[in-house]
Amino acid sequence: MKPDAVETYFAELAEKFKTGQAREHAHRLAFGSLIKALDPKLNVINDPARSEHGNPDFVFLRGDITAGYAETKDIGVDLDKTEKSEQMERYLGYSNLILTDYLEFRFFKNGLRYGEAIRIGNVTGGKLVSEPKAFSELTSVLADFLSSPPERIKSGKRLAEIMGGKARRIRDNVKRFLPIESDKNSELTRVYQAIKDQLVHDLTPETFADLYAQTLVYGLFVARYNDDSPDTFSRAEARELIPPSNPFLRHFFDHIAGVNFDKRLAYIVDELCEVFRSSTIRELVDEYYKNDRAVADKDQIIHFYEDFLKEYDSALRKKMGAYYTPLPVVRFIVRAIDDVLKSEFGLEEGLADTSKLPSGLHKVQILDPAVGTGTFISEVIGTIYKKMLKRHQEGRWPAYVHHDLLPRLHGFELMMAPYTIAHLKLSLAFKKTGFKYFNETRKGKARLGIYLTNSLEQTGPQADMFTLGFAQSIAEEAKQAAVVKNQTPIMIVLGNPPYSGVSSNETEDANRLVEKYKVEPGGRQKLQERKHWLNDDYVKFIALAESMVERNKEGIVAMITSHGYIDNPTFRGMRWHLRKTFDLIYVLDLHGNSNKKETSPDGSKDENVFDIKTGVSIILGVKNGKKTKDALAQVWKADLWGLREEKFVKLDEATIRGIEWIELPSETELWVLEGKGKAEYSKGFSVEELFPKKTTGIVTGIDRLSIFNTKEELERTTQSILNSDDPYREFNIKDGRKYKKEERLEELRKASKDEPTEISYRPFDTRYMYYTQKSECWINSPRNEVMQNYVNRENLGLLLTKAVRDPLYNHVFLTRNVSEVIFISGTTATNAINLPLYLYTEQNEKIANLDKVVWNKIHEAIGETTPEDIFDYIYAALHSPSYREKYKEFLKIDFPRIPYPKDKKQFVALVALGKELRELHLLKSPKINPNKIPYPEPGSDAVEKVAYKDWRVYINVTQYFGDVPEVAWNFYIGGYRPAQKWLKDRKGRTLTNQDIEHYQKIIVVLTETNRVMKEIDTVMAP
Repeated sequence: MKPDAVETYFAELAEKFKTGQAREHAHRLAFGSLIKALDPKLNVINDPARSEHGNPDFVFLRGDITAGYAETKDIGVDLDKTEKSEQMERYLGYSNLILTDYLEFRFFKNGLRYGEAIRIGNVTGGKLVSEPKAFSELTSVLADFLSSPPERIKSGKRLAEIMGGKARRIRDNVKRFLPIESDKNSELTRVYQAIKDQLVHDLTPETFADLYAQTLVYGLFVARYNDDSPDTFSRAEARELIPPSNPFLRHFFDHIAGVNFDKRLAYIVDELCEVFRSSTIRELVDEYYKNDRAVADKDQIIHFYEDFLKEYDSALRKKMGAYYTPLPVVRFIVRAIDDVLKSEFGLEEGLADTSKLPSGLHKVQILDPAVGTGTFISEVIGTIYKKMLKRHQEGRWPAYVHHDLLPRLHGFELMMAPYTIAHLKLSLAFKKTGFKYFNETRKGKARLGIYLTNSLEQTGPQADMFTLGFAQSIAEEAKQAAVVKNQTPIMIVLGNPPYSGVSSNETEDANRLVEKYKVEPGGRQKLQERKHWLNDDYVKFIALAESMVERNKEGIVAMITSHGYIDNPTFRGMRWHLRKTFDLIYVLDLHGNSNKKETSPDGSKDENVFDIKTGVSIILGVKNGKKTKDALAQVWKADLWGLREEKFVKLDEATIRGIEWIELPSETELWVLEGKGKAEYSKGFSVEELFPKKTTGIVTGIDRLSIFNTKEELERTTQSILNSDDPYREFNIKDGRKYKKEERLEELRKASKDEPTEISYRPFDTRYMYYTQKSECWINSPRNEVMQNYVNRENLGLLLTKAVRDPLYNHVFLTRNVSEVIFISGTTATNAINLPLYLYTEQNEKIANLDKVVWNKIHEAIGETTPEDIFDYIYAALHSPSYREKYKEFLKIDFPRIPYPKDKKQFVALVALGKELRELHLLKSPKINPNKIPYPEPGSDAVEKVAYKDWRVYINVTQYFGDVPEVAWNFYIGGYRPAQKWLKDRKGRTLTNQDIEHYQKIIVVLTETNRVMKEIDTVMAP
């Protein structure tokens, strides 16, 4: 080490800097010389091509071992900003990294700051001025840093972070290497092409880079976790730890440990091996999950994969629907299958049954089509092994596994990392039970039937190919997967398939699977709705499972999935088809839907068994051939509410026979427990039937340029747009799907010549817009067929929703104007439907938008009525608190049904109360006296911070509205509390005199509404 190395380095920097021409690259030679002078044994590599592709500028090698990296920036660059950049986030995967602007040096180990920064100089008066006292410190720290041992990991979370960083680094490098490889015979290219040709036909370089990185990093982790020689670990040793249960995986790790493994990747992998070697991996992971009930000892490796994936690429985790299945759920499903095999199929041994078909194949063939990390298959193995132990038949176990278990266990997995984990984990599990004869000739060859393949892609029988080594194992993998898909009589399909509304499986085969569900019940007519969630991945997997069991003519489908199919109206064709296929269907709804803000029936908290927002359920479909051909399956339903831990306890204790199932009525289309109110509720008329014409609210797509609080703001902004020299850039106006930006602007120009149109934007919040009729032009969805009946015309409309995802049903209001799509609630899929009372003909004649059959039925009961009477009657009924509570489950899943009036007296009374509500909500009632609500303090009238205290609503520190009842402050209309939302939407604005009076009216109206609703209940009570 040269003691004056830093002094020499600084002198070179200063000399070049004073020329005024030197940039970042000009100083790299001096920096490289500094490192070499401090440690002559280091090989200092500066590769501009590498840095252009997102790698650090320097790599320092000591023989074949990477000592560290450096990222250099120009003198004066803000290193604080650099440290927070996306680039530095990528560098989490680098063990020892130096970040420097040549004057300041910062040190990082696996993405975390290490020690203090050191500055050896500053820029003063256009010159570099040194800090000589820091020279010796930098000399010492650089030498120590580049010779320091790998970080000793101290927590499971930190381990997941480092592994995620290394995997991202490998992925990004592979993604970069593949397209630029000139040698088509390179090892990496051959691996990619072989997997694409034989296993994953829609494989892209990007997805290959991902599966390659995940498999490599997590495969090494699992190998190290099960390594009994803690002092050594390398790529070669990892290869020896791969069990012989799968030749494909063995050949993959041969590739990693081999002499032809890409040296550009070997550096990274060897760094990871060093980290593993210097840390007690098994202790870290065991400690990490010590108090987690959902994770048993044997599943810690599998569970840790979720944490790794979250650090590696959380978006990919969500996209692929990858979530670890808690063991209580898995155990319940496997136990239920075992029981049903005994009770419904007469197989006394249940899952352990060894009976065979005439073809010689076993009868109870089991498939997990989304096997993931093998949790379900592992539980099946454990269940059968326990039966052997209970009967003291351990000696038979190896022969049983070889001849009667392995031939009937199958799993498909699309992601290579979980596929790898499943093989490693299950092989080790078998080894612990005493079975260790994979691929040993004295017993005949045996392998685990877990295959890398897309379950939703149909593959024909694979032709024999003359291949060797890795390519041969890939070809054999594809061939065996095709045999299971095409020739194996699968009886049991189980698992936890991915659920993602935006499907990750859009192949022709996958989409074809769900076509059978896109029908109306009965199968004679296509599903009426075009928009639905039937393309969700979990629906495709249920469809696949149903097809396999149907092809086998008997069997069981047992899965945990999203519970959306249970009561979503657009899934009615799916529910019908499942009932057509199966004889018995059990649905255990585990709820936990935070999107719907589900709570337990007693009002207590309800939690999901997964860390997701989508509620889940378990379906058990049984096809035993006992029902007649055209009959539909019996559907048995049960609900499980409560905290996650409570659900785990109940699932661990539950049996299929022990659950209190309720049989759903044979005519039901929704799989919900309807109670005694269903028959009574069904006697009423649906508002969907009563109002033939209806539509969802307007979607502008550009509220910021099209909807305003006042006419003046609308006119002023519109003129600014139209008079701008470059409105497209200034206002960010772009081409639409149908019209160019110039055409869109012309549409606005034409509309601006008319009077502004009032739009019901939110409850008690009427705004202004220029209404344009062309769809996807200035505004996206004007809904002109219905909304034209409001523009410059007298009308009255009912606003409500078809489905409700908010906790309570209060999703009813009215309008005299065109309305906006989320008028009632901002919650997903809770759009406001506008049902106009009147329609206008081309001759401007006003006619009632009421179905004559329903209207006449009301007439038969109570005599002649007017359209307004019908409207007011419905409006009153929908505001009955007891009606909302009694029928809350039905009101959440479809348009409301209104009870027919009992007699004229009740009808007249409800019409009067409905009219009173209508006038209140339109702010036309004589009972609305704004002076009831004091506004006593003068001030700026600026809405700064909205707060409620002691019956006062403060808009800033000194000004408030007084005498505001709590019932008004917290009163809900749909998903909004108008007394709060109206003010909060005006934060930062100054209230006008009209605004102040309007808010006072809102408080009076909400208070009066609460009173009228109570009166309605007294009239509607039986």
